[in-house]
Amino acid sequence: MLSPNEDYMDSGAPRVLVVDDDEAFGSMVAQLLSERGYDTTRVTDPREALARAGNGEFAAALIDLVMPEMGGIELVERLREASSNTQLVILTGHGGMATAVAGLRHGIYDYVEKAELKAERLWHVVDGAVERSRLLRRNLELVDALADSNRLLTSLHSHSTALGAEHHLDRLFSRIVAAARDLCGASAARVLMMDRSHTEDLVIAQASGDGVENLAGVRLRPGESLAALALTRDAPVAIADPRHHARFDPRCDALPTPLPGYLCAPLRHRDVVGVLVVAGARGEAFSAAEQEALATLARQSAVALDNGLQRERASNFFTHTCDLLVEFLEAVDVTMPGHSRGVAALADMVTRRIGLSDPERRGIHFGALLHDVGKIRVERSVLANRSSPSSEELAQIRAHPVLGLEMLRPITAWEDILAVVHAHHERWDGKGYPRGLSGEEIPLGARVVAVADAYDAMARPDPHRRPGQAGDPLVELETCAGSQFDPKVVRLFVAELRGHGDPRFIG
Repeated sequence: MLSPNEDYMDSGAPRVLVVDDDEAFGSMVAQLLSERGYDTTRVTDPREALARAGNGEFAAALIDLVMPEMGGIELVERLREASSNTQLVILTGHGGMATAVAGLRHGIYDYVEKAELKAERLWHVVDGAVERSRLLRRNLELVDALADSNRLLTSLHSHSTALGAEHHLDRLFSRIVAAARDLCGASAARVLMMDRSHTEDLVIAQASGDGVENLAGVRLRPGESLAALALTRDAPVAIADPRHHARFDPRCDALPTPLPGYLCAPLRHRDVVGVLVVAGARGEAFSAAEQEALATLARQSAVALDNGLQRERASNFFTHTCDLLVEFLEAVDVTMPGHSRGVAALADMVTRRIGLSDPERRGIHFGALLHDVGKIRVERSVLANRSSPSSEELAQIRAHPVLGLEMLRPITAWEDILAVVHAHHERWDGKGYPRGLSGEEIPLGARVVAVADAYDAMARPDPHRRPGQAGDPLVELETCAGSQFDPKVVRLFVAELRGHGDPRFIG
């Protein structure tokens, strides 16, 4: 059993309340308990006892069984409601089995007979009551900590899943900031991404979150800022009031909140260097569990940011390469200027209406851009021929889906667009080429591009179209719906174009 002189709560020695209308007897009990090391409060009025005990600071209360204004049992019941952890001991001049049974029925810890009061008996009972109160409080703290830990783990798992699913870098930054704010119950949060200069200074390359408007480009020298300290330690920095810390730098460490509590966790993973910061805690400072949760979120965020940066670089390279191929294709096929980008814009219009995901729309967009890339390997004279093509020339032209597939297949980054390039000349009725697919055997992206491709070709001068063949391209599409084209795609395409105009000439 713990000695009563050991800390019970933050206030110091365990507190014990003595309630007895007999001032002399109450004073004697209080004196004995003070000699034992307890912080003792003595009152004679039960109502005052209730007022004092309501804050739950007393480990035990010794209550006279018989008092004129309120009986001990009634006071016990009301104290139990006011402070469930306070252990209650009856002081009685009417000892015996009946008193003990009545006390147990009302949840009393024990009772002490006034007539034969001995210090050893009093101390033994009160020591046990205080220890029981301490254990109950500790159990409640553990239950609360477990509940808080479970909440943090659940929240962390949810946020981690969302971060892993986010592929847009700007939205990823916003998600990280929101996750940090939610996870720690903070009133402000931010992400700072750093570059290291040739002088080993840190430069804030990108900032997202609260109060970051003027942070980009700020240079931090060695020894400056709590953010740099977290990176140097490679560990979170937690401070109740950061303004009093020697490393505090108002440029990057001050967040827009009047509440105390500051927590900064490092972001490190391959090319990612930065910090995740929260400020404005629910209490005076962020708890140890919240500190660990933010550190875990920071590690996961660094991985997600690195993946996002890698995707962005790959996307930039991918887009640049597509642009180069499209420009080269237009230099080869001079009869169709702007055709590839026009088809991509028309395909975007349909995939937005269909409600496809961003990755699906992206694959179809680039498939539309490169759908004719195989024509690069067709003889220029065949592409430039403005008369009816011979059977040999027609065979060359019809080979371009397979040629495009062969060109793009070795590059794994193009895998999502191969089906569009290969199948955009298949027909709904199975009479297309190169494989004679029909209906929904044809990939959706290829069906969309087939409609966009045909519309763009019909809406511009065609060297292979005989005079007098031109008509309303939308009517032509509707006529061929269900034979050449997917009827659902045609219906959406026509409705969008008639309702909102041609996206090739908007904006």
